[in-house]
Amino acid sequence: MSDDTAPPERSDPVRAGGGTDSPPGGDRGRLRDHPQFLRLWASQASGAVGDQMMPVALSLHILHRGGGAGDVGLVLAGRAVSLVVCLLAGGVIADRVRRTRVLIGADCFRSGLLLTTALLLPGLPLGLLPLVTALVGAGEALSRPASRSLVPSLLPGRMLERGNALVSAAQRGSAVIGTMAGVAVVSAIGARSALLAAGAVFALGALAVLRVPDGGPAVASGTSVLAEAATGLRAVRRRPWVMAVMAAVCLQLFAGTATALTLLPVVARREFGGDLAYGAVLATLAFGALPAIVLAGRWRPKAPGLVSMLALSGYALLPLSLARPFPLPVVIVCFLLGGFVVELYFIYWVSALQRSFPDEVLGKVFALDQLSAYALLPVGYALVGPAVGLAGQTATLVVGGVLVAASAPLCLAVPGVARFGNEGASAAG
Repeated sequence: MSDDTAPPERSDPVRAGGGTDSPPGGDRGRLRDHPQFLRLWASQASGAVGDQMMPVALSLHILHRGGGAGDVGLVLAGRAVSLVVCLLAGGVIADRVRRTRVLIGADCFRSGLLLTTALLLPGLPLGLLPLVTALVGAGEALSRPASRSLVPSLLPGRMLERGNALVSAAQRGSAVIGTMAGVAVVSAIGARSALLAAGAVFALGALAVLRVPDGGPAVASGTSVLAEAATGLRAVRRRPWVMAVMAAVCLQLFAGTATALTLLPVVARREFGGDLAYGAVLATLAFGALPAIVLAGRWRPKAPGLVSMLALSGYALLPLSLARPFPLPVVIVCFLLGGFVVELYFIYWVSALQRSFPDEVLGKVFALDQLSAYALLPVGYALVGPAVGLAGQTATLVVGGVLVAASAPLCLAVPGVARFGNEGASAAG
């Protein structure tokens, strides 16, 4: 199948049902009847704990050593820069190499890096910590396209929402655990112990995926990397609705995520009593995703794009809640709702991409999706400190909230966004 062909909904037993091991009933089977998918799920859950513990530990370590918002922003930007630089390569690799091998390699790399950082942390200058997060981000950039493009080969097509919802539930639930564990461990023992724990859970993630089957590379080894990247880009460009959503999410992360997550630990220490409040608010962002996961796993609206993009405008609550700031319980509720709307969008969006693109470009498409989302995030993190110095904290957060609130509904004007698909398009899409 060529990259420009829009496939029908996946019903082929090899590509969509995980091979001949699919249970009777096909698309109506239960997730527990797909043990290989559950192993992938366990691996992603374990990795999510490490993904959250690492930035929490380093952010608090910086503040404990006298750093400020600018230093925290640079550490967070290190991960985002690495994702932007490495994601496309990760997508190409995911379509060339067995995806399980990519996942194992990425987890082992991150585990070794964090264990080494933990041992050296007392002597590391703060200026080197963005390099650590950048290298961890490189491992994440390899892992993301491989894990998301592996799901359709392990589940029937009509179970994609349920499968993606379960993966998200594990990731968000583990993120809550990772956030609170990171704050608790740093407060009680220190940042070194939190980084050691993060390295250990990445190792567990590699072990969980060891026995997951993989059909092998989708692209012949003789194809050049640049040609493969161009193939994925052409596939995305032929679907303007995909490009419109990618652009809106890019602006949301730039204006909303960068400002809120950089200034949250600063506001928490000044207004809410310290690190435990920071951890509680951050954890509710992940916890808020859990009801959205239940809803998206059971409800398939006729216009998932309309539901998703209108919901995403509510992400503006994150920066706006910190602008005053509101009392801590109000901020917690706002972050809870922010987690809900993001997850509702995410499950419908990932499932739409898995259905709309053929397997041989799926890794690259997910890489481009993540690349576009994070394209401006490093810039956002780097600009928060100067923006606060120039315009003040309140103005920075309010402007960010306004941009977030406006960006998602505006992209609904592009045909196909409302249904997350090319309405009326031919099979050649």
